[in-house]
Amino acid sequence: MKLEPECIGCMFNQIHKNLSFINPNISRKTILGAQKKYMEELNKMDIDDWAAPTAGKLVYHIISDVLGIKDPFHSLKIKYNKLALEYYDEVEKLINKAEDPLFEAIIVSALGNTLDPASQHKVDLISDLKNFNPKNLVINDYQEFQKSIKKSEQILILGDNAGEIVFDKLLILTLIKLYPNLEIIYTVRGGPIINDSTIEDANFIGLTDIVKVIESTDAPGIDILNTSEEFNSYFYSKGNIILSKGQGNFESIVDIDIPEKDVYYLLKAKCPLMEKLFNVNIGDLIFKKKE
Repeated sequence: MKLEPECIGCMFNQIHKNLSFINPNISRKTILGAQKKYMEELNKMDIDDWAAPTAGKLVYHIISDVLGIKDPFHSLKIKYNKLALEYYDEVEKLINKAEDPLFEAIIVSALGNTLDPASQHKVDLISDLKNFNPKNLVINDYQEFQKSIKKSEQILILGDNAGEIVFDKLLILTLIKLYPNLEIIYTVRGGPIINDSTIEDANFIGLTDIVKVIESTDAPGIDILNTSEEFNSYFYSKGNIILSKGQGNFESIVDIDIPEKDVYYLLKAKCPLMEKLFNVNIGDLIFKKKE
């Protein structure tokens, strides 16, 4: 998805928000300098050719450079993983006792997307889990997903955030139980970017012990021009499913032609642009098949 006017303002806000979050004592001058650097980089580029996650990648590389830290969100990712793991057993029981365990696991996986410092809505994961109502899934293509999964031999899950990856693990275990012959591939980022999950997070929660995990790119989404041959072999393979988690992945692939493949978006609307695109409200859950 190409950059929209709403995206530019959001990027500047993320520079301010995240520099202040990581270092509460950071100076006004430093923040303005980082925003100026971003403006300078924008002026060098033809932003009509940029996808939103590419612009986001630049934002977080500037943040990293200003702070002098390769992975500024490392401690936050550990915190989110540990927080999610505290509720692992309880949530696993909810899934196993559900009338439809797969649907329950998908909802849990979607709610895990709450854990995102780039979000423009308040993060309240525990409240979301406790108060979920199926009506909260305002776009619900689950029945279509059921049809797709029954005829497929493989699913590629495009992962998103740390913490959220714990709930993705529960979704994967549910898929393994219900569809033991289904090949499952899960993607993480190819390097540190915001609080997105990397291979370190996948190892930490034991995901690599149960499923094949591959790396995409070091962008807050999929930088499709710089993906590996291994990634592309799964992404463009015919006749299987892609489950795209989160807003960054959606923005990355929504305009890409992926023939003979069922693609589903599972995300939480986190900004006014998503409100407009999906005709939903900020905070709404979306499970939509790519048209």
